Amino acid sequence: MTWYFIEALANPPAPMTIINKDGAPREWTSLRSLHRHEGLDLDELLEEVRGSDSGAVVDRVVRARNGSERMVRIVPVLGPTGDVYGLHLWIGGLEEEPTPHRPAAGLCFHLETLAAQLTAQSWEMSNLPGEVAGAGTLSPAEMFRRVVRYDAIDELVTMGVTPDPDAVHDVLLTVLHNDGHLMQWQAAGRGRKDEKHTGMRGLNLDITDFQTPAISPLEALGITTDRPVDGPAAALLASTESVDRPVIAEWIGKTPAWIDWERENGDTQMFHPEDWDTIRATFQEIGPDEERTTACRIRAFTESGWQPITMISRRYPGEVGANLHVVRISKA
Repeated sequence: MTWYFIEALANPPAPMTIINKDGAPREWTSLRSLHRHEGLDLDELLEEVRGSDSGAVVDRVVRARNGSERMVRIVPVLGPTGDVYGLHLWIGGLEEEPTPHRPAAGLCFHLETLAAQLTAQSWEMSNLPGEVAGAGTLSPAEMFRRVVRYDAIDELVTMGVTPDPDAVHDVLLTVLHNDGHLMQWQAAGRGRKDEKHTGMRGLNLDITDFQTPAISPLEALGITTDRPVDGPAAALLASTESVDRPVIAEWIGKTPAWIDWERENGDTQMFHPEDWDTIRATFQEIGPDEERTTACRIRAFTESGWQPITMISRRYPGEVGANLHVVRISKA
C-alpha cells in the first residue's frame, strides 16, 4: 500500500503532478506514472475531486489494468481560497486498511496585499492539539517566525513578487514545533497570475517521520562537532508559550556520555524544575548579538540524578531566535 501526495496548485486544466511518495519527495512527476507503476487510470477520478470544494474523502474500488481490483482513497487538501490545492492518494488491496496520511496544508501569497493566507490545518501542523489558531493572514516575517532552515528564500521571494504561472518552487525546510521539537517539511509552490489569484499558491507536507530535520551549517552557528563524549555538549534549546519548560530540540554533534538524555515515554524534563524559570527568562533577555551564561542543573548519571552545569546561550539566527537558542553545556 502506498500514499502519494499530489499538487493541484495550477489553474485547471493545467495538469496535477506527484510531489511525494510515502514520504520521499518526487520531482513533479506526471500522473501517468500511476499507469505504469500501479496499473491504474485515475485521471478522471482525481480531476473530479480536484473540481470539488467539499473537502470530502473519496473511497473507491478501481479495476486495475491486469483485471484485479484495488482500493483507492483520496483526501483533498483545501487552500485558504476553498479550492483544492493538493490530494493525498492511497492505493492498496481490498482487504487493507489505509494508514494515516502525513499532515499537509495549503497556503497562498497575494501580491496585491503582500500578505500570506493560511488554513487552520497550516496552524495545526506546528502547534499542540487544542491550541487556539493564530491569524489566518500573516506578513512574510510572521510566516518565517518558526522556520529554522530554509535554503531557497531568494527563489521564494522572486516567485512571490514576479508571479509566473510556469514557475515552480520545491524545497525542504526545518520548522520548530510549539512543543519544542524540530520538524522537516516539504514545501511546493506555483506562481499564479489569473482572474482568481495573483501571487503564489503553496503546500507544506510534514515528512519528519521519513527524513531527519536539518539545521543551519555548523560553521554559521560557531559550533564544532569534534568534542569528546565526556566533555562539553552543544544543542538547540527551545522555549515556547505552550510548554512550561525549556526543551532540548536537537543535540549538535556527539552527546556527552555523562548526560542522561535518552528519556522514555516522551519525557522532556532535561533540566531541574527549579531552574526552568531562570532558563526561560534568557529568551526574553538575550539580544541578537549577545550571549548569556546561566548556572543550572541537567539530568546526568550522578547519585542525585542531576549535574550542575554552566550553559552559554545565544539566539539562533533569524526570527526563530525568539524561541530557539544555540547552547554550549559544560560541567560546573
